[in-house]
Amino acid sequence: MASRKTNLLAASCAVFLLAAGIADAQQPNSSDPAALAVGDKSIGGVVAGRFGPEAGVWVIAETKDLGTRFAKIVVTDERGRYLIPDLPKANYRVWVRGYGLVDSEKVPAELGKTRNLTAVVAPSLAAAAQYYPAIYWASMIRVPDKSRFPGTGDKGNGIPENFKTQEQWLNFVKTNGCGNCHQIGNYATRTIPGALGHFDSARDAWTQRLAVGPAGHDMLNFIGQVMTPDGGHLAALADWTDRIKGGELPSRSPPRPVGIERNLVITVRDWLDPKHYLHDLTTTDRRRPTVNGYGPIYGDTELSTSLQPVLDPVRNTKTTIQPPVRDGTPSSALANEVAVASPYWGMEQTWDSKVNAHTSAMDQDGRVYYAAQNRSPKDVPDYCKKGSQLRSAQLYPLDLPHDGFFQNSRQVTVYDPKAKQFTMIDTCFGTHHLNFAEDADNTLWLSNNTGLGGAPVPQAAVVGWINTKLFWETHDPVKSQGWTPFIVDTVGNGKRTAEWNEPGQPIDPAKDTRIPFALYAISWSPADGSLWGSSLANPGYIMRVAPGPNPSETALTELYRIPLPGFGIRGMDVDREGVAWLPLDSGHIASFDRRKCKGPLNGPGAEKGEKCPEGFSFYPLPGPGFQGDPGAEENPYFVWVDQHNILGLGANVPIATGNQSDSLHALAGGQIVELRVPYPMGFFAKGLEGRIDEPNAGWKGRALWATSGNRTPFHIEGIDAPAPGAPGATPQTRSNPLVVEFQLRPDPLAD
Repeated sequence: MASRKTNLLAASCAVFLLAAGIADAQQPNSSDPAALAVGDKSIGGVVAGRFGPEAGVWVIAETKDLGTRFAKIVVTDERGRYLIPDLPKANYRVWVRGYGLVDSEKVPAELGKTRNLTAVVAPSLAAAAQYYPAIYWASMIRVPDKSRFPGTGDKGNGIPENFKTQEQWLNFVKTNGCGNCHQIGNYATRTIPGALGHFDSARDAWTQRLAVGPAGHDMLNFIGQVMTPDGGHLAALADWTDRIKGGELPSRSPPRPVGIERNLVITVRDWLDPKHYLHDLTTTDRRRPTVNGYGPIYGDTELSTSLQPVLDPVRNTKTTIQPPVRDGTPSSALANEVAVASPYWGMEQTWDSKVNAHTSAMDQDGRVYYAAQNRSPKDVPDYCKKGSQLRSAQLYPLDLPHDGFFQNSRQVTVYDPKAKQFTMIDTCFGTHHLNFAEDADNTLWLSNNTGLGGAPVPQAAVVGWINTKLFWETHDPVKSQGWTPFIVDTVGNGKRTAEWNEPGQPIDPAKDTRIPFALYAISWSPADGSLWGSSLANPGYIMRVAPGPNPSETALTELYRIPLPGFGIRGMDVDREGVAWLPLDSGHIASFDRRKCKGPLNGPGAEKGEKCPEGFSFYPLPGPGFQGDPGAEENPYFVWVDQHNILGLGANVPIATGNQSDSLHALAGGQIVELRVPYPMGFFAKGLEGRIDEPNAGWKGRALWATSGNRTPFHIEGIDAPAPGAPGATPQTRSNPLVVEFQLRPDPLAD
């Protein structure tokens, strides 16, 4: 049974939430539908509950008549009124979902008609809690107290000695561990499905769960690194699900949408299938976001399948395309053999990708560039090696031992939608994320995520580029590409020396220094043409690369370590003023403004990353945290900066993925605006992008787009799923990956 204290806390939150909703609803003429103008492509009405009109709840319209799953979602205003705009012609069912409620009956509604709805107050706290985002449940997991760090192994505190701080432990179990691939705390993870088997203990059940499917080997390897004599994180997960099974509930309830959050319009479509997850998508040229207006959305399926999904958001249809690979290209290195049967797919190997398309970007002509594998990592072209005529190879040859996934597991493959043709560009360097510069050459910059820092890394830790203008003129991949290692100006003269100190070797003060870090994310700064990126080594770093006139010879790197209270980074982005924005496992969006730096940024010691802590600022994310942890139990994977004010919250607004919160977190005017996706639960974005379809069409002509990138898309609430937590919510309830469109109208009733 749940503790009395836990239930009282949850009860007080729920009562407060309902009371707030009642207070908002008591307005003159609050239930008068005559005040609501419903267009012929819309559905509108009033939502009322036991105590009157309901403010800040969601109304969902869904249809099965189109070529994709289709649902459009809006929020009620202070009088309980709603208006769902611009619905394609179809048969719809509508219903109400909101905190403090359970789902109302799904009832038919006609376009152009008023449909008043009845909200259903949750009969219990347990029923209400089934609709809370995963963060409220996951925050119940007990993590080691700060007093147990630094780790000393089996002696004393039992924490593995490589964990020096609690922050390092949290980073390992959040974005750079479990939370990188899964939303922890959703219904599928906070319960043990019967289909998994019968076990004597929850710990045995978790051991089995972590071994199933194509990622089982990697999950067991991960959990082994956070084991302690008392069971470590495995025991914490078992204790968590046992307490939930016994009736314990989250100690806090989520707030309903308020203010501008009620102006949000969300459209949900699906693509691909339940077996194959997606990592990312692209919709337009970020530099010119009107490119490909109303055009197809392209997805990236990473390890799961070689098929890449394509969504037509106008016709609401979905298709796939398949990039080519050369003969001898192996399946992805992480698609391990299935050793333990999954409750969802049995022994089937559902991941079989050779393409391994991680991320994509669109150019000014609508071509899609994938960071994707198109040959075997072992087949390194001669022009990459020592003796090549290519200047980058002469200065820093990439004739590499191939001993790991990140050496050169991806190159670049381009799709031309007009010609419906693929072109493979064989890069010497590996590719991971990519961004275009705003220059005459349309330079494409690429990261490769080699090495995690702290020790000398493989030689492949470079930043690479493709002069795409030259490539399309010549189709010559050799002349069009280049790369450089990361050299820090430790001499302090503003110029790169011809030779440099290698990582881990004694420092020669007359030489600059190569650093053992590499870029994960990568962004080009419109302010000064520099490149920014994240590096994952604990506690997290950001890097700035100034290319100079000839990057192979002139590029210089700056390294900045994230100071407390921040820690744990994955993605990042930069705004048009050159400020870098970071999503952190500490439960923050952070910024780094180089203009605030007071001292020199080069010279002796610059390779340590300790310069300019004053450049960082931290903005807390909403939501509960682990006990004893002041930050939200959020692991935001990525952040994207709305450089062109596409959504409508302002230019240069950073928007982080709320991977534990079914949301996106937008930082506008110093405040977090929650862009929550209430249905289907399980929204887990890896990336997002904004596009302007029609510049003069106002809010209707622009949108943000994100794909749900959970590696277990079958954990997303299914299209015919029962109410969350109700009998029947089983492994047979499956969902396809999602494409989610976010639009912000001027008020909750704009049509």
